[in-house]
Amino acid sequence: MKLFELFLVFLKIGAVSFGGGYAMIPFFETEMVSHKWVSLTDYVKVIAIAQVVPGPFAVDSSSYIGFKVAGILGALIATIALCIPSFTASVIITKFYAQFKKNKYVNALLMGVRPAVLGLLISAAYIIGIKPLFQVNNTIISLTMLKAIIVIGIGYYILNQKKIKVGTFTFMAASAIIGIVLF
Repeated sequence: MKLFELFLVFLKIGAVSFGGGYAMIPFFETEMVSHKWVSLTDYVKVIAIAQVVPGPFAVDSSSYIGFKVAGILGALIATIALCIPSFTASVIITKFYAQFKKNKYVNALLMGVRPAVLGLLISAAYIIGIKPLFQVNNTIISLTMLKAIIVIGIGYYILNQKKIKVGTFTFMAASAIIGIVLF
């Protein structure tokens, strides 16, 4: 029963999410926390882990949560269920793209989806960056998020200095070292 529920939840997330992995974060948070599969604190950690490992964010997150809920079979079911809607849509769009490319209704639909995607991305930024700061029972993660915001601010300042030129690899390596020291 848990595997079937896992399948339905991730199928729903995959079917209603537009705008890529980051736009799925609000859906993930709502479903994972409401089903008590992960706490908000653990979900923020899942996001961090999914960012570090190679692969699409949403697939990594679904695999991790599926594994946590029901082991390897859960990871497989969650990942497949998440991918079914986007795979199906991609096949259909690829097949009929030339016919729909100039269709005014399809273009209007895509224009209408854009503000919703922006809203989902803002919601994701809130869930990752702001919401954990105000969780009273998550003091450790709040301090971690506060340190992360300070590091982001310093990094943004350094990257925008015209006198100092820092390459991307150097910046990422320095960020990793700072992360090891601070966190």
